[in-house]
Amino acid sequence: MRVTANIITDPRGGPIRRIINGRHRKPTGRYSSAKARRAMPWEDRRERDYFMHCEADANVATYLAQPHRLEMFVGMREPLVLFPDLRRDMADGQVAITEVKKTYAPDPFYALKIELARDVYASLGWSFAVVEADEIYARPVFDTAKTIQADKDAELTVAQRFAVLDALEAAGGAIAYGALCEKLGGGIMGAVFVHAAVVRRNAAIDIRQRLRPDTPVTRAPARSGAR
Repeated sequence: MRVTANIITDPRGGPIRRIINGRHRKPTGRYSSAKARRAMPWEDRRERDYFMHCEADANVATYLAQPHRLEMFVGMREPLVLFPDLRRDMADGQVAITEVKKTYAPDPFYALKIELARDVYASLGWSFAVVEADEIYARPVFDTAKTIQADKDAELTVAQRFAVLDALEAAGGAIAYGALCEKLGGGIMGAVFVHAAVVRRNAAIDIRQRLRPDTPVTRAPARSGAR
């Protein structure tokens, strides 16, 4: 099938659609992202909870909810339109577009839109995936991500940021989670500051691992140019 497409973005660089209005009867809200430095609109709790993955995963350099409107022209009177849920700009320069599978019934053209969108994004060198609840709530990934992002708004001083970087340097690039918490004051607040450092990509924790005293904390991957 021959497809031509337009990608329309918000001129201000934010979400193309804000979602929240009085006509919605389903839960909606905004997720305040410290990593992306903006509020992310969501219309399904699965979207919000996937944002937590992005906030905690140091492989994600930044991300944007409702990043664009994709119009696909396939010979119908009107284009097929998809508003993907998320764009992730990865530290390695890759662009990953994500659609979160909803709890409510999609429109009759949804499957076709997904198939065509995959081809459009591939032509740009971008990846595209549909994420389902099983992946979002897989353990320990969700538990670790939720714990780390819960402290995203904690403020780090310049001295604390350098303390994290110095500790990683002295340890050869990886230090135990418990040891780094101690270097930032120990106890609950030490953990809070470590989590805030991970969100800001001053450090990294593999969210596929449980948070234990011996869980490795490493340097965050350096960011490459976007593709």
